[in-house]
Amino acid sequence: MPAGQKSLNDLWLKALLFVLLGYDVLGKSFAYLFLGELVLIVGFLIFLVSRRVMVLFSDSVLFLWAIFAFWGICRTVPYLSQYRFEAVRDAAIWGYGLAALLVVTFVNRSSQISRALNTYRKFLRWFLPIFPILYIASLTIGPALPKIPWADGISILHIKSGDAAVGIASAGLFLLVFPDRSLGIEKSGVSVYRLIGILGLSGTAIIVALENRGGVLSILLPISLVTAVKARRALFKLGSIAIVGTMLAVVFFAVAPSNLVIAHKTVSADRVIESLESIAGASAKGTGHEGTAEWRLVWWRNIIRETFDGPFFWKGRGFGVNLAVADGPLGAKSEEDVALRSPHNGSMSILARMGVPGFTIWVTINLLFATRMFVAHRRAAHLGQQFWSNLNLWILGCWLAVVVNMSFDVYIEGPVGGIWFWTLIGFGVAALRVQKHESNVALFQAQTNAARVVGAEYANA
Repeated sequence: MPAGQKSLNDLWLKALLFVLLGYDVLGKSFAYLFLGELVLIVGFLIFLVSRRVMVLFSDSVLFLWAIFAFWGICRTVPYLSQYRFEAVRDAAIWGYGLAALLVVTFVNRSSQISRALNTYRKFLRWFLPIFPILYIASLTIGPALPKIPWADGISILHIKSGDAAVGIASAGLFLLVFPDRSLGIEKSGVSVYRLIGILGLSGTAIIVALENRGGVLSILLPISLVTAVKARRALFKLGSIAIVGTMLAVVFFAVAPSNLVIAHKTVSADRVIESLESIAGASAKGTGHEGTAEWRLVWWRNIIRETFDGPFFWKGRGFGVNLAVADGPLGAKSEEDVALRSPHNGSMSILARMGVPGFTIWVTINLLFATRMFVAHRRAAHLGQQFWSNLNLWILGCWLAVVVNMSFDVYIEGPVGGIWFWTLIGFGVAALRVQKHESNVALFQAQTNAARVVGAEYANA
């Protein structure tokens, strides 16, 4: 690859990383700068100039996405004349997959992966302490702040709870999986930086527990997965996080005013407990969660009935139609309900718009990706390749956090979740390819050295 092309690729990757971290910090308000879409467009132009279209056929996940995107185009183009911008906006759920293609194309060296992780590590040092403050400010004074002129009622600080949960889950998984450099590779203690990070992580998790049940699961399930897989190494760190989080929660609820309200919800320990109970359907105090859950389930049942057993089996409804109007629960016709458009579940959105064929490809992409990451993690651990083992597990945990959140929220339909999700898919595939290449190089060198030894022995016999 020419040096100029390599530099251009690296510059684009830095721009993408900046956008992703911007989504972590400022959420939806950063998304309305449209930098993510601009970076993807520029990246696609660089991709066309590089003439590496055949990379689509070099990996099973990328090939499946190419089929998925082709079917998405088929279900979008017929509706452009009728729905125009709405069709393009809804089609982003598959269009953001371009990020996966570009990342796989441009990431082909282990040094690129190491630099990205080091940048993320440095980012977490100030992100974890500062983010809880930004998040609380978004929930309390955010609605009163000036609005972005071209956004529909979005203020200059607007962070969704589900988005915050995924960002915090990814950070927490990083702390669990990767060793703290200041303590040495084999140490499992907690440095000052990590302790401050745990405080920020715990504080954000407490507020998420007040706000969003799906967000709580987005944090708990991936961390539980990592702890189960790396029980001995992760258990001490998880225990540290749990102890610090519990102490912080006790202090917070002890000093917080009894009438403290955040985002129209009274802050109290009982509120957190009720939210956690409602995840299992055990809350009996009328938190309001049961009503929203039933509302979503009705919507999802309507979509399943009209695709698997109805007239939209093969083609779905296409991109552009408002799913709240077409499939939403009866009575969900208010201006607020209609504005939602998507059924708070990325998979249901894909099923409704792309039919069973598109849904099948979507499920296959995710199952294949998750299986490959887990198998690669186990193989690397068996071979003693600790870095690759940790990286594969971290990516798998982040993927699970996204999947959980998108199952309860409108997440991958927008850039904050969509570009992050598909970048994660691309980063995982790229990591697998680099990992395989380095293993092949090491094997070749070992075989070459063995052949030289045998040749020397023969010559001296």
